[in-house]
Amino acid sequence: MGTYAGINVDIAIIGGGAAGLSAAVFACREARRFGKTIRLGVWEKAPRTGKKLLATGNGTCNLTNSEAAPSRYHQAEPTQRGQAVLAQVLKAFPAAEARKFFSSIGVESVEKDRGRVYPLSLQAGAVLDCLRLTMAAQGAEEFCSRSVNALLPVKKGWLLETEEGTVQARKVLVCCGGAAAPALGGSADGYSLLARLGHTRTPLFPAIVQVKTETELVRSLKGIRLDAGVRFCLDGRELAAETGELLFTEYGVSGPAVMQISRCVGDWERRRRGRLTVHLDLLPGWSAEQAERCLAKRRELAGRTREDYLTGFLQKRVGQTLLRAAGLGPLARPAAELSDGEVRCLAALMKDWTLNVTGTQGFGGAQVTAGGILLEEFGAHTLESRLCPGLYAAGEVLDADGDCGGFNLHWAWASAYAAARGAVASLLNQAD
Repeated sequence: MGTYAGINVDIAIIGGGAAGLSAAVFACREARRFGKTIRLGVWEKAPRTGKKLLATGNGTCNLTNSEAAPSRYHQAEPTQRGQAVLAQVLKAFPAAEARKFFSSIGVESVEKDRGRVYPLSLQAGAVLDCLRLTMAAQGAEEFCSRSVNALLPVKKGWLLETEEGTVQARKVLVCCGGAAAPALGGSADGYSLLARLGHTRTPLFPAIVQVKTETELVRSLKGIRLDAGVRFCLDGRELAAETGELLFTEYGVSGPAVMQISRCVGDWERRRRGRLTVHLDLLPGWSAEQAERCLAKRRELAGRTREDYLTGFLQKRVGQTLLRAAGLGPLARPAAELSDGEVRCLAALMKDWTLNVTGTQGFGGAQVTAGGILLEEFGAHTLESRLCPGLYAAGEVLDADGDCGGFNLHWAWASAYAAARGAVASLLNQAD
């Protein structure tokens, strides 16, 4: 960790997360490609860089996704120019380039299901270590426990105002991340820095987040995981659908299948227009008719009460909860007494158990922030501010968020690549 008092750097990077650390490596390498050496510092408000990176992929660090493309990304307020910027940034740094970059700093990778790419070691800590080791080898400095409170444009660049004094930089990259996961360092600092300079911040809402529902029935299922189909519908119109692992919680539903498509819930939560419901298919791959035939046959199982009617077919507590939801109690009654109509009703419920959605677990439970600083206000090839020359931005602070599965980390690397190269090119052009 460096110390300073009124120091000068060529490039100041604000934020020591995924985008900030990779931008430091990209910038130093780009300068050396032209035979130049630059002074670069990373300012991080936390005691150490990379805290959120350590938690990605539950500690395994889903580095990128081989299917990274504009269609897997979203903007809170999409515009034609903003979409063009997003597409150009991704085109310039595809997943193959991300894997080459990490190999070059010592992180070998492996592709798994659905195009997800992980470090071979499956250790987020190894990714962070290799980024920091490469930075140190290139002479980049870290200034931790140092908050940047304001950015002021001056004749020869920028002044960074901190509690310890001012820093002068010829170029500045804002890589402060988003508001998600405040326990891991998420905050609105980056938005504030850029908004005070005239940039536009779109509404923020949580994405890749747990979902809250009515809890009368689901709270008894807390901790149960199963494969299911999940659909979110607004006033009966489907917004998003996914099939995969579902986790019941005391407040509602979670798990990969839910979090993958939860962005629409965060968007609804901020607007509060219409009735949002979640529809659970507890027998994905089965038709309602198949389920009905199987349930009808199960009435023949000797000595079964309704309490054990679904035991061996569904997880026991899930089965009992569905019987209650269908109004087929008391559970002590014989299962053989179920009518054809009641069996049909239960089969339909298994295929479409509908719960009212009440919201999300907020930024505290979210992995990603949707919304941010408008992308159209930055150059497509360099991510240089169109409002403030010499100012660049990358990562989650911008209005771009990806699907679950390595897409958001890929955006961090890709946007850092564009911004770092843009800053160095401008720096060297000034030197000439």
